[in-house]
Amino acid sequence: MECPKCKGLMMLERFSDFFLIFYAWKCINCGAIIDRTISNNRKKSLAARDTQPVSAS
Repeated sequence: MECPKCKGLMMLERFSDFFLIFYAWKCINCGAIIDRTISNNRKKSLAARDTQPVSAS
């Protein structure tokens, strides 16, 4: 997988908290982390931006 921030290599990594264990992609170059929640929020944000009407200035 390619990092959307720096185009570096992303590796699947295991993260854990006191109550939760999850897997996410982490860039080995810049350290950016992308998990399922981040990915879903970005998709929603891009979809909302694309459906907004363009204002004429």
